[in-house]
Formats: sequence, C-alpha cells, structure tokens
Amino acid sequence: MATGKVLFFHNGYGFIAAEPCNVFFHRAAVDGDVPKAGDMVRYDAMPSGRSSPKANSVRVIDQDVLAEAERVFGSQ
Repeated sequence: MATGKVLFFHNGYGFIAAEPCNVFFHRAAVDGDVPKAGDMVRYDAMPSGRSSPKANSVRVIDQDVLAEAERVFGSQ
C-alpha cells in the first residue's frame, strides 16, 4: 500500500502526488471520509491503461496516528 498527499479533489475525482507521476482517483475508490487537498492518504495503485495509474482503496490517514508514528519511529 502506497501513501501520498492529495493534490486536489473536485467533482468526484482527484489526484495524489506520487513518483514518478501523479495518481488519479475517483470517489468510488474512496473508503471512508472523502479526502481534501493536503490530506495524506493510503492507496493501492493499479494500472489504468492511460499515462498515469489509478488509485483504489483510498483512505485518509489520521493525522494524530501519523504524528505518533513519526514520534516513535522517526520520519522516513
């Protein structure tokens, strides 16, 4: 499972910042809360037949959990 930051989400679709290219996602691929620009998310990247992959199982990462993990394990 990959992680990234949501660049934008509007009208039911958006993009996640990732290397080497941004990842497309649709509202139907979101599990739980709808992400907004700047949210950190976890997702599964799948080939889409287009230039960029698409994300499935997109979930917003709880910022409190992320901060605690960075405190315990350090930022990577």
